[in-house]
Amino acid sequence: MAAKSDIDPGATRSEVFDAVYARERAPMLRVAYLIVGSTDVAEDLVHDSFVELRRRWDRVDNPGGYLRRTVVNQCLTWRRRRGLEEAHLERLRHDRTAASVDAPGEPLWVLLHVLPVRQRTALVLTYYLDLSSDDAADYMNCRPSTVRSLVHRGVAALKEEFR
Repeated sequence: MAAKSDIDPGATRSEVFDAVYARERAPMLRVAYLIVGSTDVAEDLVHDSFVELRRRWDRVDNPGGYLRRTVVNQCLTWRRRRGLEEAHLERLRHDRTAASVDAPGEPLWVLLHVLPVRQRTALVLTYYLDLSSDDAADYMNCRPSTVRSLVHRGVAALKEEFR
């Protein structure tokens, strides 16, 4: 990987960055894909790495090396987080199947886990935090009628799930 100085010395800062981007994007996408196994995730991580490179541009002498290190670190962090998420979801699945729904003291989050995130959020804001539809809508960045609909569907889904 070449340094910034290997690019046309008369180029502007933006032109140098664009040249580095053009040269490094495809190899970094391949590296990220091989680590994470997903094209979409690889594209996100490489994009984030270029954003980080741009933020530190004036302090980086070897953009290719910096970018490679950043991409690998981003990928490893993503894999660690993904592993933790999968382990947590597996524990939730195990807890849910091991405990009867009628069992006293079953954690509420295990019951709510069967719902999509927006329905779960609407239920928590409405019933746990005792917010009005208007207030919950402000938090969720949607209309109050959307919150009411999400709550209605969430309650219906819970009733159906635990019959």
